[in-house]
Amino acid sequence: MTTEDNILQHARAIFFRKGLAGARMQEIADYAGINKAMLHYYFKTKEQLFEKVFGQAFEVFAGKLAEIFSGDVNLEEMITAYVNHTVDSLTENPGIPVFVMNELSYNPARITQLFAGEEKINLGNFKELVEKKTQGKTDAEALFIDMVALCVYPFVIAPVFTKLLHKTDQQYKHLLQSRKVHVINQILSRL
Repeated sequence: MTTEDNILQHARAIFFRKGLAGARMQEIADYAGINKAMLHYYFKTKEQLFEKVFGQAFEVFAGKLAEIFSGDVNLEEMITAYVNHTVDSLTENPGIPVFVMNELSYNPARITQLFAGEEKINLGNFKELVEKKTQGKTDAEALFIDMVALCVYPFVIAPVFTKLLHKTDQQYKHLLQSRKVHVINQILSRL
């Protein structure tokens, strides 16, 4: 692993927990096992480091979502792909939902641009498929919000649910993975 990769890996963990405003360059350097001067050699400012971490973390996630919703598949395949991708991605990067919430507090335009800016995720195809499949009986926007909530909320509340359900972190991850079928069935039952 290169020094830059090491920095990015450790910075990602801190930014996901604390957001841009809460993270400190000294903390990132310490966590990465380097001195602050070395950190500044690679990234002149905290904002520059954040942009790199943020871009890497979300480009793949949002890019795949854009691909899913613009794909030439039927509605059931689209919903299944969305649930699988979202749960799998958040299982690999469980700090993303809290990170997004932190950033929405400090810089909502950044998150909005990432997910809903030009050439990003377009729900037009999804809405058309829902309309066609349900003949207008299901509100596509409400269905989409429910899909997001069912997939993302368990990651946001993970520390509480882990304790409440008496699960280890690994057991909770397994629960979320096995829950994908339940979520898919819940959404498909509304069609």
